[in-house]
Amino acid sequence: MEAYQDILQFLKALADENRLHIVEVLTKECKSVNDIAEAAGLSQPLTSHHLKVLKTAGIARVEYRASYNFY
Repeated sequence: MEAYQDILQFLKALADENRLHIVEVLTKECKSVNDIAEAAGLSQPLTSHHLKVLKTAGIARVEYRASYNFY
């Protein structure tokens, strides 16, 4: 049953149009949260929220560079 929960979390993360757009943006190159927000046409706080969901689902990963997070 636990495997189903992981799959369900993965699919729920991709079920949002904004998150799909963020994934599209990230397929091209690693970007900062502000760059992702600008490319996706979203606010920085909303982008951070969606990135957290994508990270939790194992779809995105974060790299810490200086004082910036890159996904």
